[in-house]
Amino acid sequence: MNLVEHAEIRDLLDELKPIAEELTPNEREMYTHLAGKYETPTQGAFDDKICLEVMLRNVGIRRGMGIKPADASREIDLPRK
Repeated sequence: MNLVEHAEIRDLLDELKPIAEELTPNEREMYTHLAGKYETPTQGAFDDKICLEVMLRNVGIRRGMGIKPADASREIDLPRK
């Protein structure tokens, strides 16, 4: 990982820090893991930046839809026939 990628990831982590309470539990766990991982320059995974971008997108979508993080689950309750 080069320093530019590391800086981009640190910027995303900094952007997520003030809104961490709006993350779902699994997003918060991933955020905490990545924040610890990138405290110092490290060999990161190719998808770490993508994960952080998706978390930011998800927060924006939940805000726009008026969904609280506790209400955002992986279960979809479909009507039964």
